[in-house]
Amino acid sequence: MRIGKITENVLKRSVWKQIHNGRYKNGAAGYTDCACFGTNEIDTDACRNNNKENPSVNRNDFKGNEILSSVHTVTADVKHCGKYAVACACNNIFAGGGQPKQVLLSITLPKDCEEQVLRQIMKDAEAAAIYNGAEIAGGHTEVSEAVNHPLVTATAVGYKDVISDNKSISVSDESKGQVADTIIKPDMRLKNAADCDIVVTKWIALSGCAMLSEDRKDKIIERYPSFIIDAGTSFGGMDYLSIKDDARIARENGAVRIHDVSSGGIFAALWELGQMTGCGMEVNLKAIPIRQESVEITDVFDVNPYLLASAGALLIATRDGSLMVDALEKEGIPSAIIGKLTSGNDRIIINEDETRFLDLPQSDEIHKIF
Repeated sequence: MRIGKITENVLKRSVWKQIHNGRYKNGAAGYTDCACFGTNEIDTDACRNNNKENPSVNRNDFKGNEILSSVHTVTADVKHCGKYAVACACNNIFAGGGQPKQVLLSITLPKDCEEQVLRQIMKDAEAAAIYNGAEIAGGHTEVSEAVNHPLVTATAVGYKDVISDNKSISVSDESKGQVADTIIKPDMRLKNAADCDIVVTKWIALSGCAMLSEDRKDKIIERYPSFIIDAGTSFGGMDYLSIKDDARIARENGAVRIHDVSSGGIFAALWELGQMTGCGMEVNLKAIPIRQESVEITDVFDVNPYLLASAGALLIATRDGSLMVDALEKEGIPSAIIGKLTSGNDRIIINEDETRFLDLPQSDEIHKIF
């Protein structure tokens, strides 16, 4: 199989088809940013049995909240793998409409690894968790001959206020011949997504270029001055990598659907957005925001920035893209309208006079380097 995320066909055949959910029907849904466990899925009898000292525990203790969880593994051999694992796992919770509270870490180290490497991983992971309002709650660490560089998996767990989330998202219901404020519940968002503008926040390729600048600066300095490396390294700051404010603003301003951009880059995220909404799309390649420093850094390594890790960017499907861009700008977050969702199945990328179809998600370009 290819390096990186498994292909969509393999995922469907060998993963999703093997999962037979019982009590937690949303636990492993496809094309979602995180698993969601509704309050009506909590086994109150199990709560009482497992908490005999406090038999008053019941479903009402969880009323108004959903439990969200997400997993992200960094397999690239980069020095700040702990930071990227936690940042991406927390971003998934934010994209799911929640607030991460706890992070569990699984760390596997090669037998020749020095202790200072583990210390750096934990330092980075802790800083990323704190920035996102979470804490490191536990995990597992071991040394194994099965790996030749550190592998870090972060599992983020958070909570979503269902009542507040539903109140914050509404559109005009014109499908029934009337104009009324109608709450878009999660199952309705997919049906009402066509003709929405597609907005992306910040810039693409931030996390990928940060990894390249942090770990391969010697190659960049051969062609570009040091300020290019400094800019690329700054993209690894949590103010760039986290989407907590992007997601909050999007939901407060009528987002129909949001999806964080991470492994596989913007092209993978656009495909996933299409799968989430059941829509086609038309996207203007030139409108996709990218920093000039990222263009130069990706050119050094001959990697495609549109297929490169892009943690920190958020895709938003919204009825009024201009309103969303203005709302984000008021809070200091740059964004751009890059296209529109359509009612058909075609997912089209337009580059001036050239038009092509969006491919299935490809392996992240970062794996060409690490």
